[in-house]
Amino acid sequence: MAVQRRRDWLKLKQGLFQCLCYPSSVFSKFQVIYIRGEEGTSSTQSFVVLFIVGMGGVGKTTLARHILCMRGFSLMVENLRTILFFGNYETGEFYKVLKSILKYSKSLRVLDLSYSNTEISKLPKAIGHLSHLRYLDISNTKICWLPKLFCKLYHLHVLNLQLCDFNELPEGMNKLTNLHHLCAESKTVSLISGIGKLLCLQELKEFHVGKKKGHKIEELKDLKELRGQLLIQNLENIDNKEEAMNAKLREKKHLDALHLYFEIKDGPVTRSGFILTRMLKVFSKSENTPNLKGLLEGHEPYCDIKELVIKGYDSDMFPSWLVYRERFTSLKSIHLSSCDKLTSLPPLGQLPSLRVLHIETLPALRKIGVELYGGVNGAVPSLEDLKLQDLKEFEEWLEVQGQRLFPCLKKLHIEQCLKLTKFALLMLNLPVTELKINSCGDLGSALPRCLQRLTSLTMLKISLPTHDISDFA
Repeated sequence: MAVQRRRDWLKLKQGLFQCLCYPSSVFSKFQVIYIRGEEGTSSTQSFVVLFIVGMGGVGKTTLARHILCMRGFSLMVENLRTILFFGNYETGEFYKVLKSILKYSKSLRVLDLSYSNTEISKLPKAIGHLSHLRYLDISNTKICWLPKLFCKLYHLHVLNLQLCDFNELPEGMNKLTNLHHLCAESKTVSLISGIGKLLCLQELKEFHVGKKKGHKIEELKDLKELRGQLLIQNLENIDNKEEAMNAKLREKKHLDALHLYFEIKDGPVTRSGFILTRMLKVFSKSENTPNLKGLLEGHEPYCDIKELVIKGYDSDMFPSWLVYRERFTSLKSIHLSSCDKLTSLPPLGQLPSLRVLHIETLPALRKIGVELYGGVNGAVPSLEDLKLQDLKEFEEWLEVQGQRLFPCLKKLHIEQCLKLTKFALLMLNLPVTELKINSCGDLGSALPRCLQRLTSLTMLKISLPTHDISDFA
């Protein structure tokens, strides 16, 4: 199993070398040291990777003795390009070996400690002299300290610090100007002052807006290569629309998903996509409360965005770029949550590519009707997944005449809408395959007729108050 696991892992790593675009000379042959087993036997061969495999039965000094005492050790490792560590190691001996290898391996491009099981808490200072290092993975280790010289790794492309518990990072992390991928928890990323100088950065899952210089929203201004998903937290720390516009989200052409979070309170730990966050505090109504509509207005994304999440927006008006939606023809998913003052929805039904619409925790929303469709026939043409959850005052989904609505709807979830008694969509001949109704108002008398129309159902889950269940029976 262990051998198969290593083989599978190496297959995953093969794409790494192509991404780094090494010149062919990098893969010139050199000596490899391969150590395994309790007996500590070693062999050498010509290859491009140094494997150091620690086994559970190796004595406390075996690893260091077999590596450091090898004849011509420094000559063996001076041309190494890639070092991968696997297995269990005694902390002191592992650090000694790592320090010696880094001291002599000045040509190193790739260093991966993520599969090593050791208790070391810091990287040796020698790491700062690896001027050719392109890829460093110390994820899932106990390392929580980096030396000051770390900031001299100017050619580093990939840095993985995930699941490492850092309380501080060395000053000058923003000097790693060739960094393309920074994989780390939001707490770690927020320790980097002036992250906006990392102009090549393509991956930044989460950014917390702060009040101090080096942590303001303007740090995102020149990060034009960002791609994938970007979550921006603490938008309430922005003072006005002009400052919000400094993020220049309209120019970030490679972003697929944008999550915009204002700070809210007393919420549970919730999940949106693959982002996990804790809701903290509702805005206090004070003179210092920013113009939230203006802040959201200044965060207009690039027109080709595919996913949009807005949480904690405490205004009763949507930004114009979401109301006049003609630009967002590629938008496929919208999630609105914890927007306390919203009494209606923008005309999202006219977005031609919208497939997922989740509306959660909008306590002021009472009715949904023609405003969602934008007054145009054939609205909501592509929607497949509609979810309404925790809408405490939601009473009715209004009937709209002459509309061909939701022709592609497959999933319909209605949960914790205790005042809901009328839901016109259930009276349509929808192609719904999955229907879930949980803790809603008195829908019992209407359900039999509704279910007769939903001829494509394959999954049905209904949880109603006791009196409604008896009526339905």
